[in-house]
Amino acid sequence: MSLVQDLADRLRATCEALPVAEIAGAAERLRTAGGLLAWVTHESARPTAMPSLSSAAAHLDHAAAALRVAQDALDEYRAVLGLPAESYPDGRLRTVPAQVKRKEQAHLSDWWSVRVAELTGLAETRSGEGATSSNELLQLCVEAALDNDAERLHTYLSKAGPAVGLGLAAVAPPLLRHLGMDLVGHPPRLEDFARLRRAALPVVADVLPKLPSDAAEEIVARVCHARPQRQSSQPAHPVDIAAASALLVAGMLKANGRKADDLSDVVELERAAADEANQRAMERARSHRAALRITDNARRRSAVDELRPAAP
Repeated sequence: MSLVQDLADRLRATCEALPVAEIAGAAERLRTAGGLLAWVTHESARPTAMPSLSSAAAHLDHAAAALRVAQDALDEYRAVLGLPAESYPDGRLRTVPAQVKRKEQAHLSDWWSVRVAELTGLAETRSGEGATSSNELLQLCVEAALDNDAERLHTYLSKAGPAVGLGLAAVAPPLLRHLGMDLVGHPPRLEDFARLRRAALPVVADVLPKLPSDAAEEIVARVCHARPQRQSSQPAHPVDIAAASALLVAGMLKANGRKADDLSDVVELERAAADEANQRAMERARSHRAALRITDNARRRSAVDELRPAAP
């Protein structure tokens, strides 16, 4: 085996050993755990004592991005050696995983089912065999909302339980931004808040009239990059946020003249747009690195000399 072939094998092994998918999966799990902690924070007498996982998830996102940059750098090195570049799968998870098994979350299900019953005005239903992912639950809830069927919505939310249901707050915002862009013709901004509010909130009021308005208002404000204006000093209930997220997606679909069956197409379009934006960001980073690279030997020596400490 030649030296170049041996180096190529080592580069390939190094790339395969980079834990990109594991890091991305850990970040998603932390977001799910953060959703479960939201209830603890809501009910705790000392909310400041509750641990915050958002910064840890952000650090993991940065770590995943750094690993992808490392893969790009190794690809560039392989190209310089005249070797074919490797391709790597996207390490992002497509759904928010349900990390808590249903039999282990019985003590969590009570507060979830109780709150769902309060919002729908129906009898409390215990968690059962419901949606297994937040994306699946979103599809079911959107169908029920567009049919103005609060009973079906109650059943879907109750059976999903908190581990899957809280994930609605994570999977809905990107879709709301995409649908909002379709409605106003550009990424939603502060000046679009009133229009998106008028388009999406009627469905929320029709299906769940007992749902406090703060939850939906806060979500729409964040989609438009506006500061949420809470009427209450207390944060919105986690179930309220989850239910409002699904209903707002239904409202935005209706405002755009779409049906529940179109949600899967919207999801694919949003994913494609996110992948394209990620690719553009990687290309910009690659071009910036190339612009900073010094190829002239004389200039390289001059730059190194500049970094040396001055002689005493």
